[in-house]
Amino acid sequence: MNKNNIIYPNAPLVEAVFEIKFHGDLTIECHRNKFFNKVRNEYPELFVPLSKEGVSLPLQPYLFKKSDKTASIGLSINSLIINIKKYTGYSSFKTEALKAISCFSKIFPHIKSLKRTGLRYINIIPFTRETGNIPINNYLNIDILLPKSIPSSFKNLSFTFEAQVKKAGVIRTRIESAVSGKSEALILDFDYAKQNSTLNIKSIEKHLDESHKFTKSIFEELITNEYRKIMKNEVL
Repeated sequence: MNKNNIIYPNAPLVEAVFEIKFHGDLTIECHRNKFFNKVRNEYPELFVPLSKEGVSLPLQPYLFKKSDKTASIGLSINSLIINIKKYTGYSSFKTEALKAISCFSKIFPHIKSLKRTGLRYINIIPFTRETGNIPINNYLNIDILLPKSIPSSFKNLSFTFEAQVKKAGVIRTRIESAVSGKSEALILDFDYAKQNSTLNIKSIEKHLDESHKFTKSIFEELITNEYRKIMKNEVL
């Protein structure tokens, strides 16, 4: 089976976000109510942004949230953001994202070209310390080369790297130890952005599929076989 199609019962993914950015358009300010009317049966709660110093208010998204707060749609004059906090698999996430983008396109059909698409997956991996250190190699396939005078066991961890990849994409990855609820966890945060002159809202499904496939392949390469067994419920 293709690893990109696997759904893990104990998957660590806690939040998925898909964003499209386009040239600012003032018609969105005038017709934002029409978009809300299209989605309000599923996203009935409206949250108006507060002003932030140095950030123009029209550039901050209005949020339309589900009643249980598991998902939201953000709309500003230059972006549309779909945020899912109860991830049940890529198929349902994709359906939710394309539905919101379809509503947007029907109300603002003149907005066709895109400046950027971004797909972000945030994973929370709980861990238990071993002799006071983070057993990172139990979960992730990473090697950090350090001077011999620095121990290779870590009490805390926080680093981010960004790299250019094929098809005009940039992947930003953050790995960090943190407290999640009552336990400690590794945060594994992927943010894959595509930005080129050919981005078009008509081919948004293709862009989303490509972004998911690339990000999922990195995740599959990064996790260890031991942790994969935990995700599959093969470990007691």
